[in-house]
Amino acid sequence: MNEVDEKYHDLAIKALFKGLYDSRIQDDVSLNIEKSEISKAFDYSGNILRSNSGDDHYRMMAEIVFETCIRLARCLFFPMEARTIVLQGKQYPISAEQQIDVLRRNLKELEQYKS
Repeated sequence: MNEVDEKYHDLAIKALFKGLYDSRIQDDVSLNIEKSEISKAFDYSGNILRSNSGDDHYRMMAEIVFETCIRLARCLFFPMEARTIVLQGKQYPISAEQQIDVLRRNLKELEQYKS
């Protein structure tokens, strides 16, 4: 993670822990999504991680949902430079559309796995 990546990762986490209350979707984003959908997924997955419940696969899925919420928040509520993540030293662009699809798919899987 480089300095810019870390900065927006931390800012997104802070915004999510505040329920995205003061966050405003960037003007260049045309995705229609409720903040509550992101906040609920973030809280749900965070509770699983904090309680350390379930097996390794369940916690891994919760971690994926948690991190996807952070990436989605970066795409929606922060400037363009927040929409690049660094993984293993390489930069990758991310988009809100891509992240919401990943979030919804993985959240559904997480909820079904628990049942």
